[in-house]
Amino acid sequence: MFALRSVAGADPQPKLLASPDKKLVANIIAVGKEKGLEWYESRIEVRRHDGTLLSGQDFSSSDGDHGYGADLASWTPDSRFFVARMRSSGGHSPAYAPVVFWSRKRNCFYQLDDYTGDISFSVSAPDKVSLSTWPGMKPVTVSLHLVKGDQISKLH
Repeated sequence: MFALRSVAGADPQPKLLASPDKKLVANIIAVGKEKGLEWYESRIEVRRHDGTLLSGQDFSSSDGDHGYGADLASWTPDSRFFVARMRSSGGHSPAYAPVVFWSRKRNCFYQLDDYTGDISFSVSAPDKVSLSTWPGMKPVTVSLHLVKGDQISKLH
């Protein structure tokens, strides 16, 4: 299993996660309003090691209560995907923790449909993500390079 990094917390400083091949960096930026001791909404950017932006996805909402914030994140060991478990910034669907990923080949962000990272969430070689079905909550493991179009939604 590959180590997940906790990226939520009270520190609003960006969290930088280098890809295993050291060619890319995922930058998780706290956005929106502070809630108690934490910032609950995030923007995720993927950059080349030299700082060139490849792709970015904003998960914030206009009111700070209807967006998502990354709380656990990791690159897959093969450096082909960046994966993050998201948490709702408001009270809606607290048991549903969507899992999003960035594809190096396609240079875009996707959400895994009909899955949640709430009960279990891990990343293993080469590009496997272990999580649960939604709403059935049955454990599954998905290879990201094998997901089909009806299992994901492209994020804009």
